[in-house]
Amino acid sequence: MSVADRAFTLLVTGPSPLSVDGRSIGHGTPQRPIDLGELKELLLTPQASDELKDAVWAHLVRRSRSDGPAWVIGCVGMAMPGLKNLAARTTQNCPAHVIDDIVSEMVTYFVAQLRRIDLDRPNILPRLLLWARKGALGVRARELASIEICAETPEPVALDTEPFMVLAEAVRCHVITPDEAKLINATRLEGQALRAYAGRLGVPADRLYKRRRAAEARLARAIEEGQVSVSCDGPASNLAC
Repeated sequence: MSVADRAFTLLVTGPSPLSVDGRSIGHGTPQRPIDLGELKELLLTPQASDELKDAVWAHLVRRSRSDGPAWVIGCVGMAMPGLKNLAARTTQNCPAHVIDDIVSEMVTYFVAQLRRIDLDRPNILPRLLLWARKGALGVRARELASIEICAETPEPVALDTEPFMVLAEAVRCHVITPDEAKLINATRLEGQALRAYAGRLGVPADRLYKRRRAAEARLARAIEEGQVSVSCDGPASNLAC
């Protein structure tokens, strides 16, 4: 969110800020060029009518479709108060690495809907935010389900040995694959955002969510059954592998 905030600030400052012509908006807007920073403040005033908001958002979305990435960033920046409020509500009580994924998906859904939203229906921004909320809640549900699976792992995993040693033994015992161990290590132990990790691999994030969930379930079951050792005395299950 901070990156999007900075990008928006750069677009609305300087000698040539991103602007709209108030004459093309109507509904009481100043009949002159209005930079998006001023326009954003105007829409936040109590006097801003729903008709004005829809007129502005219809104009902004059309510009995002026809005039390039700057207007997409402009739309995200204009929606930032709503997006921040949504992020605060959907990430409450979530671990830090989960928050990153939730916010990333929220913005991704918002941007994707700029190309699809029906501009002839009212409440354009609220509908965009509903789609953003859908993306955020989807990630939240998947991530928290994965965390619950991890919570089933016996406590000694965290107390008796280094977690990556457990992953190494699980690979040696063919409980998980080397790629699954790398995925768990990167997104659980190192705290990398799963969506960013998926982007670097060039694979869909949803596929990695499912792969990680299945691998963690196998790992938890193998530990419970004693197939994978979690003792600092060294592997105790080599004969079982």
